[in-house]
Parts: sequence; structure tokens; C-alpha cells
Amino acid sequence: MDRDDLKRQVQEATDIIQLIGEQVTLRPKGKEFACLCPFHEDRNPSMFVSPQKQIYKCFVCGAGGDVFSFVMNYHKLSFPEAMKVLAERAGIELPDTRSPQDTAKASLRQKLADANKCACTFFQRQYQHQQVGAKAREYVATREINEQMLQEFQIGYAPDSWDALAGYLQKRNLPLEDYVECGLVSPRKTGNGLFDRMRHRLIFPIFDALGRPIAFGGRILPDGTLGDKNEAKYLNSPETPLFNKSQTLYGLHLAKQAIIQTRTAVIVEGYMDVVACHQHGVRNVVAALGTALTKEHAHALRHFAEKVVLLFDADEAGQKAADRAVEIFIGGTLDVTIAVLPDGSKDPDELLKLPNGREIWDKAIKDSRDALDYQFDRMKSQFTDNDTVAGRQRLTEEYLRTLALQGLEKMSPIRRGLVYERIANLVHLDEKTIGEMVSRLAKTNRPTPPKPQPAPTPQHPGGADDYLDVMDGDPALMDPDMPHPSDLIPGPGGFDQANADSQNQPNMQPQQASAGSAPKVRSRALKLAERQLLGCLLHRPDLFGITLDDGHAFEEAIIPGDMTTDAANALYHVVYERITAGDALRLSSLLMELMEQGRQDLANLLTQADADIEKLGFTEPEQLEAVFRKAAEKLLEMRQIDEKLQTRDMALNADSAELQEHLLRQIQEQHRANPSPVRIAGLPRGKS
Repeated sequence: MDRDDLKRQVQEATDIIQLIGEQVTLRPKGKEFACLCPFHEDRNPSMFVSPQKQIYKCFVCGAGGDVFSFVMNYHKLSFPEAMKVLAERAGIELPDTRSPQDTAKASLRQKLADANKCACTFFQRQYQHQQVGAKAREYVATREINEQMLQEFQIGYAPDSWDALAGYLQKRNLPLEDYVECGLVSPRKTGNGLFDRMRHRLIFPIFDALGRPIAFGGRILPDGTLGDKNEAKYLNSPETPLFNKSQTLYGLHLAKQAIIQTRTAVIVEGYMDVVACHQHGVRNVVAALGTALTKEHAHALRHFAEKVVLLFDADEAGQKAADRAVEIFIGGTLDVTIAVLPDGSKDPDELLKLPNGREIWDKAIKDSRDALDYQFDRMKSQFTDNDTVAGRQRLTEEYLRTLALQGLEKMSPIRRGLVYERIANLVHLDEKTIGEMVSRLAKTNRPTPPKPQPAPTPQHPGGADDYLDVMDGDPALMDPDMPHPSDLIPGPGGFDQANADSQNQPNMQPQQASAGSAPKVRSRALKLAERQLLGCLLHRPDLFGITLDDGHAFEEAIIPGDMTTDAANALYHVVYERITAGDALRLSSLLMELMEQGRQDLANLLTQADADIEKLGFTEPEQLEAVFRKAAEKLLEMRQIDEKLQTRDMALNADSAELQEHLLRQIQEQHRANPSPVRIAGLPRGKS
């Protein structure tokens, strides 16, 4: 089987609904599925996934493609890396066809991934070793972690030795610099050699969404013989190109499905808490990695959950953590609640070991309170305890300032009004006054906006916006020329009207109407016509051979290079070559080819072109042909207009040059007939 056949086999063996459904929540919508787009800040589902075509498309940011492009963009992988991931997922064995040169050029991310995988295996083997891992197994037995959890979380052990891992790597001639970069080993401060960063610790591998180890957390074990006895209880890997602790949640790769099913994510504080919860059947639990919750954590969870329950201890540290969490989630789309463990329960592990522990846990989660309610009740308690006017005024202002800083104004008007009402009732002020105070405090604490920068000088006659392409290679960028849904159907709301609008602009100067500086609405109309043309050819390649109304063959009338953007030209070139060569024009194979070439911009454009035609809902071949002819007609009309304008500009420029030359001749003749009266004193006339 050649490599192209192997790529097609991997593509066909991967169901895009299951693939994307593992990362975001998909909901049926007609024949397709809809979800929040993971490639931009999406508050309403704008990405659609087609099970029939095995493609996805976001109608806001323009991201689109097949299974390869999704894995590449979501997990930041190259095409070969995505191919490997999907092949392993489908149980397809890939032959190692990499040359030594290819291996040497492997990306840094891939090198670090290989190093982490090797280290993970090493730590697991050390844990299982009869003598070396004995103390680690004894500790695990006291925490009552079962074998299933050991396997699922791939828990291991870093030996009580200065260089166990370093020696293992050196004996096998493995690239030590990759392990240094991962923070697994470090050069000795004196002398040669390396030492292990993790020593005599129970190792918790930290995984990415694909279940690959990207970092490690180590819990120190008692009775070690090496190192400082005052070492930190937990030690995490440093941040690397693979690992950002502010974006990573421990256990998410195992909790995703349970979170999607329950629409709820529970966030606890430590590795052992997560393991204990999963062992007791509570599978929708994750943990932050020794850091406060961040906007990136919220972004990671919003694709799976509608509600996040923050589980904290009922102490001051837990309350401060809750305040930070409220600040992160208050302006988002997730419902955030706070659950506090009952008095006497130090952590979820201890609670769930009780005979009725699961019952208490479920009740605590069920009774979890809205984060703002939790915060308000704490403020109310402080307010009631303080019986001085000055003290109550200070507490009220501090609380309102906190809410303002946390983004209260971003909340929905209904919920914000309820907050104002509760505060007003407590402090005996009207809601309008409370709202004005919050607005004033928000403005007072709002950072000064940067001074506007002067507009860059354009490098071409038109504005930069006229040249913006659909994606420009980045699925997170929004195309300002993306059509409004009403533009997808030719006619009064589509590119006919857009073209009419552009031709009826008042006071249009010749230089403003030239190609490349057309108004933005005209640029949008052209792009829509081009996409409809490409989409029609994708659905009916036979349209390539039709004769247009003016008697010209389409394949001769519009050739690669006639499109208005680089992306459209490049994509049309691919389509043109495929059709003229008699090759099949399949959406799936085109997308795979484009992603292998690293042309995400063309994959986005191709899926947009396909979506434009699908949105029309035409089923008859004649209807599609009518759209095709109209799009071709518009492109030719625009080209004729541009040619006339260019001809006129050239004539105007030529006339201007001739006029300037004529004026120059007149001035010279006038100068000769009337020499300047200014002369240097003493010189005879005619000499200077």
C-alpha cells in the first residue's frame, strides 16, 4: 500500500463526529452537528460538523477542513504527527518511512514528546521493580489506590537516587538535551554529568488532550535518604513548548467524557484528590496544577461543560481561591458554583472513603452555591458583624470595587440587576445608585487605552483590508470580508446588490475605483462570486466545460490568475489542474492534500466554498448551473470594469504627462524670451 492509499485509509477510518466530539460538545442540528468553535472565543455555537462529508466549518472565524486539519490545528501538530495520531487511534500501523535526515529535523515539540514518553515508561518500571519501588508501593497501599487507577493515570516512581534516570538515558545514548529541556534532568553545578530533578517521589504524569505525557508532578515520599528534608511536598515540571500549567488541567483526558455526559466539571486541588474521585466513580473531576484558575482553564472547560463546581476547603485559603475563580469565570459563559466540604473532611480522598462518603459528596455538589451568592454571603456576614457606619461604608465600597474589577458589567443585564438588588437591600440604597457606583469604580480602575497608532502606509494603491484573505493561514483569525448569511444567495441580498452598491458610490474618483482599491463591499462581492464558482465546480466538475452566454468556453474565459486573492488563485489552480488532467475532484482528497502541503488557508477557503453552495439548498443540476453562470458572469463583468478603469487611468496619466511636457516647453520658451531681471551687479547683460 503506497503512502497516498495509507493516508486515505486513515482518513476513512476516522469518524469526524467522534473525533471532534472527544474535544468539544456536539449537538445535533438538522443533518449536521453544532458546537462552540475551539479556534476563537465563541459564545454561541458557530462551528458545524457534517457527518456526510466528514468536514467541519466555522461561520465566524472561517476555520474548516477534515480530520487531519482539525487534529493539526487543535493540537498544534504537523501533518505527519497528525497522521501518526489518527493512525494509532484507528489501530492502523504506519511503516517508518522517515529518513535519517527527516528524523534529525523532527520538531522540538516531537522531541520533547518522545522524551516525556520514554521517561513515563521509566518511572512506571521503577514503580513495579521489586526492590526499587517497594517504598512507593507501600505508600500507595496506605492511600488505598487500586491497580486500575495506577494504570489509567500511569503513576510511577522516581528512585531514591541522584542519577537513576540520567544514567538510564546515558547508557542508551538518548539525546540528553531533550530531557534537560523537559526539566527531567539537569547539569551538575560542579563537575560533569547530570542529576535527576525528581528523586524519591511518586510520579503523576500530566497528559494533554490526546493522552500523551507532556509533564510530570512528583509527590515526595517519606524516609528518603537523599536531598534536603525541607524539599517541597510537590514538584512539577517546568513549562516547555509542550506544557503550560496555566492552560492544563490534571486528569482532563480521562474526565472529558464524564464532563460531557453530566455537563458539569468539578475542580479539586490536587493529584491525589483527582485519583481518589475517579476511583470512587466520580469521573468528571480535574485539578489545577499548583496555580490559581485562569482564563485558559475556563476556555478548556467551556467546550465540555455548562457548569463548573469549584471544591475548596472551608478555610481562608479556600475562600481566597474561590474569589480568584469568580474573577475568572464571572464574565464567561459557564455557570460557576462553590462547594465546600463538610467540617471534619480534609479532602475528597478522606470523604469518599467514609461509608456514606459518596452520598455526602453528591449532596455537596448538588447544594453547591452560585459563586456570586457565595461571595455575597461572606460580604453580608462581615457587614452584619461591623456595626459602625464608616466600617460598613468601607466594606460596601471594597465589595463593589471587587465586583467592578471582576467584570460585573460584562454579566447579562438580568443577572447584574439581581446582584444590584441584593446589595441595595443590604446597604439600604437604591439599585440605580449601586449601578452608578459600580460603573464609576470600573472606570476608575480601567487601564488607560493605548494611544492610537498612525495608519501604516499601504504598499499598494488600495487599502490593506481589500487584500485580506479568508484565513491567511490562521484558523483563529476572522475574515472581515466573510459574507453575511444573506449574501449566500445571489440576488437582492447577494453579490448583485453588493456590485450595484459599489458602482453607485457618490463622488467615486478614478483612482478609488481601480482594481485593488475597490470598496470593501465590492471586494466582498468578488470573493463570494469566486467561492460560489469554486463550490459549484466541487459539486459539478462538468460545469468546467460549459459555454458561457457570450460564446466563450468557461475553461478559456477564466483561468488561474483571474481571481482577486492569492488564496482563491492558488485553490483554483489546484482545481483547474485536477479537472484538466481528468482526475476525480473529491472534497476529502483535496483537503487531505492541502493540509499535507500546510495550506490551512486553502482548506478554509475550500470548506467555505462548499458551505456557500450547501447553504443555497439547491438540489436540481439546473439550479447549480445557474449559480455557476451568474458567478462567472460577475467575475467577467468585474474584470471588464477593471480593464476599462485601468485604460482610463492610463489615458489620464498619459494626458497628464503630455500636458506637463507641454507646460514645461512653454515655460522654457517664456524663460528664453524674458530672462530673469535678477543679475549679479557689474556683469554685462547675458553673462552670469
